[in-house]
Amino acid sequence: MKQAVMTAPGRIELRDVPPPEVAPEQVLVRVKRIGVCGSDIHVFHGKHPLTPYPVVQGHEASGVVERTGSAVRGLSPGDPVTFQPQVTCGVCYPCRHGAYHICDKLKVMGFQTTGAASELFAVDSSKVLRLPKSMSLEQGAMVEPLAVGVHAIERVGGAAGKKVLVLGAGPIGNLVAQAARGLGAAAVMITDTSDYRLELAARCGIELRVNPLKADLGEAVREKFGPDKADLIFECV
Repeated sequence: MKQAVMTAPGRIELRDVPPPEVAPEQVLVRVKRIGVCGSDIHVFHGKHPLTPYPVVQGHEASGVVERTGSAVRGLSPGDPVTFQPQVTCGVCYPCRHGAYHICDKLKVMGFQTTGAASELFAVDSSKVLRLPKSMSLEQGAMVEPLAVGVHAIERVGGAAGKKVLVLGAGPIGNLVAQAARGLGAAAVMITDTSDYRLELAARCGIELRVNPLKADLGEAVREKFGPDKADLIFECV
């Protein structure tokens, strides 16, 4: 099978490698879509301090189940899926208290361990999430970054009925704004100095957009949100 290996900053080789072995508790996924994260770009430029080379990238991905290990239940060949990219120990204090994203021995696929930039990718079934029929594979590859936005909203107790200001309309800022909107915010405003990014936010349903190089942000907030201004502010620059 083909596998994309970053051998050094700025250098990616497409190699022919054997398909991965599939353990009893694993799922073999035929990868269909992979997102490119800002962190991936840092790795490409040699500016990610926690990533050794060579590395196989790909932590935002979706695909179709090729086959399952003998101990796997609830997943079948042909199922569209995505996966959680964190590899955790399960026994440290954070893991035991549900904070596996800050595991003492955390590794992330595509950075400290093999990612999904291959035709076939073997992953523990506990990390695999079946996609609903209404979701495309392109959307499925965005589940991981969208989870960042949802987590941010949950960390502050939810956005229902609140006025939300998001500073920065890059991919994560855009997804935080969409998550706030989807989780019931009364109003959502997003800012950026890039009109292109603000136009993308508009296409994603974010109605209130401000370029602070062209308009006074404070005045815009008071005009749209009233004298109490924003209930929640997310810095995503």
